[in-house]
Amino acid sequence: MRKDTNKRLQFNAFKKKNKKSTQVERFKPTHQSKARKTQDFWAQLSKHRMDILIRAAIVLAVLVLATAFFYFRHQNKVYETYEVISTSEVSITSGMQVRRFEKTLLLYGNDGAKCIDAKGNVVWNVTFEMQNPMVDISSNVVGIADYNGSKIYMMSDSETLGEINTGMPIRNFRVSPKGLAIAVLDDAVTTPIYLYDTAGEQKAYFSTTMRNSGYPVALGISDSGYLVGISYLYVDNGNFKTNIAFYNFGEVGKNQTDNLVSGYTYANAIVPQMEFVSDDRAIAIADNRLMFYGGNEKPVSDGEVLLQEDIVSTFYGEHYVALVHNNTEGEMRYRIDIYGADGKKKDSVLFDEAYREIFFDGDRVVIYNSERCLIHRIGGIDKFNGEFDKPILAMAPTNVSNRFILISSDGVRTIELK
Repeated sequence: MRKDTNKRLQFNAFKKKNKKSTQVERFKPTHQSKARKTQDFWAQLSKHRMDILIRAAIVLAVLVLATAFFYFRHQNKVYETYEVISTSEVSITSGMQVRRFEKTLLLYGNDGAKCIDAKGNVVWNVTFEMQNPMVDISSNVVGIADYNGSKIYMMSDSETLGEINTGMPIRNFRVSPKGLAIAVLDDAVTTPIYLYDTAGEQKAYFSTTMRNSGYPVALGISDSGYLVGISYLYVDNGNFKTNIAFYNFGEVGKNQTDNLVSGYTYANAIVPQMEFVSDDRAIAIADNRLMFYGGNEKPVSDGEVLLQEDIVSTFYGEHYVALVHNNTEGEMRYRIDIYGADGKKKDSVLFDEAYREIFFDGDRVVIYNSERCLIHRIGGIDKFNGEFDKPILAMAPTNVSNRFILISSDGVRTIELK
């Protein structure tokens, strides 16, 4: 009996153990299934994300290649002719001068000035009486004054801005895109130099003398209007030199004598031209060198190019300055050397025709006269080299790269290069 009881107890214990083991085994496959499903979910999600990234990378690569293709095609496209897409009549009286004025045109003479747009519409019209009108254009602002007169008329390419009455004869002046004007005036003893706003209010003033500084022959004014560069010619016992002076009419220059913040002297050099190509970059052009200055508070000299050839004329833009020389090699008549605002030579262009004007339009230089036009991409190829179907007085760019405004004696036309 005791043996049977022991066997029965052993059998029950074995049965319970077997049952517990069976229950564990029964639930084990369920846990493995959930884990496998979780792993499959994350694997599919990772694969889906990778597919999206691959597709995005392919689309981006296609867009980059397409953009590069069209950019390269545009940069290297050569135009052979043009089509007139609009015309309008404009009355140009005898003796009237025409100048490119931003994306519009300026017409002026002894009895007034007006601005016209690409459609020939008159934007503004100003009347005056002048014997020898002087014009200075800076971006979209123009100033007009009579030599030895006492008024400066200030306009933009969209409206008239005001009149400045100096009260003394004007010898020279420059304007800035902010509507400020710097004027060299005539006095019996000193040479007064005033800074005005468009309302005619005096913003700054100082004076010079021939004995101390020399005579101011060139002016430059920054885009903001508060940084001014002046070239003084000084002659002593038959020897001459040029003093370049920079004045700051902002906070930095307040504590300096006459707002003078920096200056440089060049022996045996005449500097008839000074320009600010941006708010912190200035150039000075001498008869024997090209000088570069940097800084929007206290400009410093940061390079110069010594010139071995005579300069025929000079032109400048926001990023470039062009020096035209007589070409001494080959059959072409002229050579234009183009320098960047960093002082480095960017390109040279040869051309054979007499020119009316040279101007920069982005990375292109445009050279034209009344009958022909050459458009050259700086560092690249000639984009257009052709004749006009009728003589023109002036040419101006538009907001479309292959469209230009032409003004002739009988009206204004907009052309599209083809």
